[in-house]
Amino acid sequence: MILYMPTYAIKQLHLLASTGFAATLATGIVLTLLTPFAGHLSDSMGRMRIMAVAAVLMLVTVYPAFTFMNAHPSFATMLLALIWIGALKAMYFGTLPALMSEIFPTQTRATGLSASYNIGVTVFGGFAPFVITWLIDATGNKLAPGFYLMFCAVMSLLALYAVRVKLAIR
Repeated sequence: MILYMPTYAIKQLHLLASTGFAATLATGIVLTLLTPFAGHLSDSMGRMRIMAVAAVLMLVTVYPAFTFMNAHPSFATMLLALIWIGALKAMYFGTLPALMSEIFPTQTRATGLSASYNIGVTVFGGFAPFVITWLIDATGNKLAPGFYLMFCAVMSLLALYAVRVKLAIR
């Protein structure tokens, strides 16, 4: 979704392309800096806790972030919204590799981790620009990217619950 934001800036917010690209770059920097810290923090606070907090915060704050960005389209509001989304993504993705490696037994860890991660990224990430564009066209609602992220947050919470149950059974 973050990679779609330059297009969103141009088509929906009627901002310059440079605005979307600069906000996306800033988000990439936030992700680069915060992701390792989130992973390290998960060693002491627990992976499930950090990921669940990130998913819940994404669920409850992404719609207001898109509402704010659309109500006041500017570089500053886009930057603020994307940095927030990037920080939440860093919290989630900083802990994800360790949790995923804990799910699979050592005999199948590499295959299980790589297959599940790459299928998830392809389905939910690779098709995100297409789905978001379709949602905006189908609903006529510029806030559709927020709905997509909310859907992904709910799916993430369901997956975390399933992992918790699986780990508890072990």
